[in-house]
Amino acid sequence: MSELPDPLAEAAAGFQFPGLFDVTVMGEADTDLLALIDAELRRHALERVQRDPAEKRSSGGKFRSVSASFLCGSREKLEALHESLRGHPAIKWTL
Repeated sequence: MSELPDPLAEAAAGFQFPGLFDVTVMGEADTDLLALIDAELRRHALERVQRDPAEKRSSGGKFRSVSASFLCGSREKLEALHESLRGHPAIKWTL
């Protein structure tokens, strides 16, 4: 009889690489955030998955968030992507 996977042990393992990940950025509503995401993905040699990115506007309309999925092979690349996106002056925060 095989053992069932332990969900706590799996959660402790963290992200699994290579894998599919999402990144969400928030910035001014008039900024092309998806273009910024795509440029940073290319700079880090990562590939965005071709599906519709999620986009939401703030209630006041001044800000918006954009989420996109991408393939990533290592934790280092994932962290470097987030660091470079957070460092961009048009981006207020990332998830």
